[in-house]
Amino acid sequence: MRCTVAILVSILCTQAFASNDSDHTEAALRQLHRATTTQPNGQHLLNLSALRALKDPDLRPFFNQFSQHTDWHVQVHAVLGIAELSNDHTIDPWLVQQISPTAREHVIAQALDDGLFQQKQIEVLLQWPPLETAPRLLLLADLQLLQGTKNEAMLKELTNNTDLSVAMFAALLLGDPTAIQTTTQSLRRATNADKSVALARTLQLVRQYKLKDASPWLQSLLEENAVALSEDERYWVLYSMLSVDPLVGEAYWSRAFPEEPTRRNQAKYLLLLLEAGLTPSDEQITRLHIDLEDPLLGLMARAGRVNRPTSIVTTSDVTSLIKLVSKGHRGSAEWAFRVAKNHLSDSQAERFYMALSVIPEKANAMRKAAAIKAFVQLIDVAPASAWNILEQADDNSEQQKHLLLAMLQNPNKDIVEQATKLRRNGLNKADVMTLLLIARGSGPLPDIDQEYLGIIAAGGGHLSQSLETQAAWLYLKRMGLADHALAAVSPE
Repeated sequence: MRCTVAILVSILCTQAFASNDSDHTEAALRQLHRATTTQPNGQHLLNLSALRALKDPDLRPFFNQFSQHTDWHVQVHAVLGIAELSNDHTIDPWLVQQISPTAREHVIAQALDDGLFQQKQIEVLLQWPPLETAPRLLLLADLQLLQGTKNEAMLKELTNNTDLSVAMFAALLLGDPTAIQTTTQSLRRATNADKSVALARTLQLVRQYKLKDASPWLQSLLEENAVALSEDERYWVLYSMLSVDPLVGEAYWSRAFPEEPTRRNQAKYLLLLLEAGLTPSDEQITRLHIDLEDPLLGLMARAGRVNRPTSIVTTSDVTSLIKLVSKGHRGSAEWAFRVAKNHLSDSQAERFYMALSVIPEKANAMRKAAAIKAFVQLIDVAPASAWNILEQADDNSEQQKHLLLAMLQNPNKDIVEQATKLRRNGLNKADVMTLLLIARGSGPLPDIDQEYLGIIAAGGGHLSQSLETQAAWLYLKRMGLADHALAAVSPE
């Protein structure tokens, strides 16, 4: 009798588990469909971005389904997702030709920023006659940067474009004084709205491509009033001048603000020097009337010493940079992360990221966001240090949750292995995020973890919709239902 009861209980448990399993499958399919259906608040785009972040080759057919979506934003995610998963990690020119013009412009701009273009793909698209002028200009600028030569015929044609930002930057790339003068006159005659848009875009490209040849034109804007500038526009012209020709730009900087600057101007024009890669001199600090003991401005000035050649940046300089981020001044914190990534040595960057990865007590939201950002970078720069910090974090603590959130934003392959080392007790927030990381790997999941993953996919983990979307895909894939998942998405 006992044997019969045991068998009956076993059968009932198996049926219950199978029923739950089926429920999770249906819920995961619904979640994936809902996540990829256009939503007024744009959440579907965040969900697609989250799926791209998985860097899962099995998602390539998924993104192929979306490449002809009616929403151009979705087309952008689809084509970039396919490129990121390709064997050579490059964009497909044929796919770029198939999408809408607006999507194409954004895809090309983003792909150039992300290094998804090689010279061959650039040349193929430049030879495609229907290519719109704005993306054509970007491709020409990148090719000019790669080769050091100009396609004068194409650039000359673009100087006559009705889009003033295209015409102006093309003239600057071409370096033809007549074309520059003619286009500047058109810019001067344009409405204030058109002028502002064209000028902002041109200046952005000048900085992006470090176009030092634009220096005379920038000087003409600052000195000769070649175009009427608002105070804000003058600021961005000066920033561009400092970025491409700092020696000339510094002379204009000293005359750009009143003799007795407001605190706002002190911070604004000091940050301008920092962003341009300059170390504020004693004269410039005096010009700004900055007290080096000032808790923010003095710290900004001291942190600016990291802009010096890396070989002479000191531990004290890096410490000032760390303290500056902790002050919570958004503009200087953003600069600090950029300079750490682009200028500091690996050992200096490691110290910066390590210090900021550890969250102090009573930290505000901005400081916690800085910790996540720092840990994402630390994983790549100094993984041993990153995993040591992770190991020391208390289970389910705020520190551990933020480190796990950072790990979810980094596709580094070592992350899965490190996640498997963490202790899990159930389905608290840290456990859920840890399981989601483990599920990204190729190793088998215990039945209980598979069950938990299904619960998360169904929305039982109280995660963001983007992470639930990742969970839904990972659950269905591990259930051998990737084909069903692809059929469930909404590419219309």
